[in-house]
Amino acid sequence: MIKLVKKDLKLFYGNKQDMLLTFVLPIIFITLFTFVFGKMGNTDEDNVGGLVHVVAGTSVMMLLFSVAGIGGSLLDEKQDGMLKKLLCSPMPPNHILYGKLAFANIISIIQLIIMFVYAWLVFGLDIIHYIPSLLLMILATAYACSGFGILLASFAKSRQQVQGFSTIIVLVMSAMGGSMIPIFIMPEIMQKIAVVSVNYWGIQGFYDIFLKILPITDITFLSKVFVLTGIGTSLNFMAFQMFKRSILKIV
Repeated sequence: MIKLVKKDLKLFYGNKQDMLLTFVLPIIFITLFTFVFGKMGNTDEDNVGGLVHVVAGTSVMMLLFSVAGIGGSLLDEKQDGMLKKLLCSPMPPNHILYGKLAFANIISIIQLIIMFVYAWLVFGLDIIHYIPSLLLMILATAYACSGFGILLASFAKSRQQVQGFSTIIVLVMSAMGGSMIPIFIMPEIMQKIAVVSVNYWGIQGFYDIFLKILPITDITFLSKVFVLTGIGTSLNFMAFQMFKRSILKIV
């Protein structure tokens, strides 16, 4: 499984397009949105809130697109025959999905860390005083989002289907989960619906860190971590079941 992860990482860092979409494009969006929306408040506290919303909302939304692409690489391996070779090897079939999930988590964690470090260096977002809480929320968010990407790849039949499904699903989740518009200005009914979105729990967790200044031991903050972990575990469980029923049939 470790060899599979290393192989995926090598291919990923050798692909300029993947690097661009995963790391450069989110930075561009964060920069643009921050200049447009990050300084619209009347007070410093409002401006910090705007910056946190832009960074958290954009990071989670772009991460969902990234992990969908990572999941799609599993289907590329299926189409070019690599997956069949792996399934015929002595390696347990589930390890293929374990490896892809580990790879997705690694890239997701790196992407989120880069986004927040960029916000710290360029826009002055104070992350130094909240590193333990921030790292915990990054891990939980990356885990939940990675499960989403792997699940898409487990039931889709081609990368084109993954791209189609992911575009619709991610945009809908981002719109109702607060990535595009802050939750507090949405109608009450939309605020209730938002809880079904990964975006909502990730963004609210980052709000707890930077706006509410909650310690890492606070139950309100930890509840966001538990929910994201539960979402990731549920998505991964469904992905493994779908993987067994569909992709493993090619052997």
